[in-house]
Amino acid sequence: MEKSAIRRPDGEETGKRLASLDGLRGIAACALAFVFHARLILTSSTNPFAGVPGLDWLQLYGWAMVDLFFVLSGFVFAHCYLDGWRMRRGVSGPSFVVARLARLWPLHLVTLAFAALLLRELDSTTPANIVISALFGQVFLEEPTNTLNGPAWSLSVEMICYGIFACAAFAGGRWLRATCIIALAVGIASIAVYGGGALIGRGLAGFFIGVIICRLLDRTARIPTWMLIACLCLAFVVPPRGSALIVTLCLAWPAAILLALRSRLLGTRVFTWIGDRSYTIYLVHVPIYLTAQAAVGERIGQSMLLTLTTLLMCWIVILVISNTLYRSFERPAQRAILSAYHQRKQSAAGRGRAKALR
Repeated sequence: MEKSAIRRPDGEETGKRLASLDGLRGIAACALAFVFHARLILTSSTNPFAGVPGLDWLQLYGWAMVDLFFVLSGFVFAHCYLDGWRMRRGVSGPSFVVARLARLWPLHLVTLAFAALLLRELDSTTPANIVISALFGQVFLEEPTNTLNGPAWSLSVEMICYGIFACAAFAGGRWLRATCIIALAVGIASIAVYGGGALIGRGLAGFFIGVIICRLLDRTARIPTWMLIACLCLAFVVPPRGSALIVTLCLAWPAAILLALRSRLLGTRVFTWIGDRSYTIYLVHVPIYLTAQAAVGERIGQSMLLTLTTLLMCWIVILVISNTLYRSFERPAQRAILSAYHQRKQSAAGRGRAKALR
């Protein structure tokens, strides 16, 4: 769920913003939140998406948008943090860690606390599970996609990928190339065996194929648009069931990214506005659906009008809360953490210079 421009703790951007990828991320977040997980509200008898081309696919396979997030993250990290196959100069291990925590942790903790309060009656809502989830360990729980704030399982996988990427990038180009190949191979092998249940494998394959695509961008830029469209359509021709997810991850989603880079439309204000708020949309939508579900109760399946009204109200609330949290909490919290780190770093440097002058 990374933006296409990442700021260093000192405020300098490590890469030029690719606005069209923010737009693509926003579309993926909306597809997951407004169509796939809408089934938390909809019933089979009142499903307005059933039979509608595209939307029908998203109702069944919208979970694969998470894999698009993984590929996007790998591409963005390579674009923003790498100089060739090495970590850019000026990026340190501590600054990398602080930037990642500042980006993901504040909003994750807030939405996790709300989900824990909402689902406090469930057996899985235990202090241990809450702590593990807060520390980005949700993927290691017994039911990671259904415990507390379900979509947050992907954050655990992202953090694993970040750590592997950083270690390899700091070690040097040869190490990063080898890591990309090994991680991709391990990810594909695990998907071949476990299908969509290979949560960490999906992250490894997606993230590191994103890194590879970015590093080979000059070559991939020569691929004809018609061929990229054909690769993207494979996700619909060969739905991501079981090991077929490999086709979507390795061909369709990289093609979607390369097509997005050629699109001016996805870089327009509407799409980038949604893209900026995609992380918030991703983390708040399931708790909001569950809240509505609890409020309406069994009546939700008795009236199509009530079902559709509830769904529409959920969409409005998701957008309003996402925008509010993004502007008043997510971004301010991120800036505050980075600013505090930068000030502490400057203070430490000042004390070091003072000691040197004595």
